[in-house]
Amino acid sequence: MNKELPKFQQVQFEFSKSLRNPAKFKSPEGIEARRMKVYQDLFYNNIEGFCSNGFPILRSLTSGEKWHPMVRGFFTDYRAESPYFVEIAKEFLSYLSEHRAPEADDLPFMLELAHWEWMEVETVSAKVDILGIPHDRNGDLMNEPVVVSPLAHSLVYEYPVHRIGQSYIPQEPPATPTFLLISRNRKHELDFMEANSMTYRLLDIFIEHLQEGRQIAGRVALEQLIEETQFPQPEQLLNGGQQILTSLLERDIILGTA
Repeated sequence: MNKELPKFQQVQFEFSKSLRNPAKFKSPEGIEARRMKVYQDLFYNNIEGFCSNGFPILRSLTSGEKWHPMVRGFFTDYRAESPYFVEIAKEFLSYLSEHRAPEADDLPFMLELAHWEWMEVETVSAKVDILGIPHDRNGDLMNEPVVVSPLAHSLVYEYPVHRIGQSYIPQEPPATPTFLLISRNRKHELDFMEANSMTYRLLDIFIEHLQEGRQIAGRVALEQLIEETQFPQPEQLLNGGQQILTSLLERDIILGTA
């Protein structure tokens, strides 16, 4: 600590260090330990509560002996980039995936499950109203530029994270990856579906073009998919493309056409 700081700032630094890591840093001189512990417990319990609420499945599968040291490490060692409470779950995911050293008894799917649970939080809490996005719900999805919901995400995992819980705790990943589409519909309800690799990639193509500032027609996206995969029966995929697009429209993953 910089001894040239005013006394009150030195006390503030001592106070905050003791809040974060009471095992290492003593309370500032003159503050009763019993009173200090009230603040220490209050701050930690608030952070732990946000983490538990943000990752309920991960929490339910993790013993207290394992969970609390993880949260304590996050609270003590990690420097969050955002001051907003709603983003604590995002910061905890960043800590688990980028800062915390893996341990031998970690659940093999821990990081994937944490990412999936964060995507649920992010999709539900996003401040976007898809009804305010211009689109024609009755447009020609094959031949007109398709409007994709900004609340739709295509995801791929080694583990079937959407099925993991007390009744299903896999120790090895399945032979094939799990493709998931997650979105929030016009009724503000969270929706997800397990997809195949083709539907996953089709949505991904729409999203990639949107990120580049372009909206493309369904036929263009399907033709790109055919070229990428060297699909042996292009006409079959083009003919079935309308059905795929319609199913995505019904779930508000696709909103309509421009």
